[in-house]
Amino acid sequence: MGWYLIIGTIPIVIFGFLFRHQIENGARSLYLMGTTLIVFGLILGAADYLGTKSRPVESVNRKDAIVVGLAQALALIPGVSRSGATITAGLIMGLDREAAARFSFLLSIPAIVLSGLFELSKELGSGSGNAGWGAIIVATIVSFVVGYAAIAFLLKWLTRHTLYIFVVYRVVVGLLIL
Repeated sequence: MGWYLIIGTIPIVIFGFLFRHQIENGARSLYLMGTTLIVFGLILGAADYLGTKSRPVESVNRKDAIVVGLAQALALIPGVSRSGATITAGLIMGLDREAAARFSFLLSIPAIVLSGLFELSKELGSGSGNAGWGAIIVATIVSFVVGYAAIAFLLKWLTRHTLYIFVVYRVVVGLLIL
């Protein structure tokens, strides 16, 4: 599984680096965000409805890692949810909901850590020193605890429910933004 997480992380690292200026400065239009919220919400719903949902997380292979990794890179586009895109890709690849979510959340760890380190290096390099180390440590610990609790809840919830509530949420928020 570790190799598949590395393989799945490579696309977001490459695209994140190549398009870092556009990500930080451009592509922040409300039209783009609203549209991607709606479109990717509908794709999530279709994947949940049409996916075979027959494979457990132990069946994840290199092809899954590449496809889900490419989907994760789509999250660099404003309005595309990283977890939504990766869960959608997992469902399209035939993973069951829990397996798709579990692989998605495992895949988030290197992406989030690398992104955090990149932003931290920029902050340290700027010499502004606005955030103290104590605040950074507290924020990291709180984020970890809350994130872990949310993931545990969602994994349990997904064993008994569809993803349609997220589809409705994305469409409604997308329409409000537009």
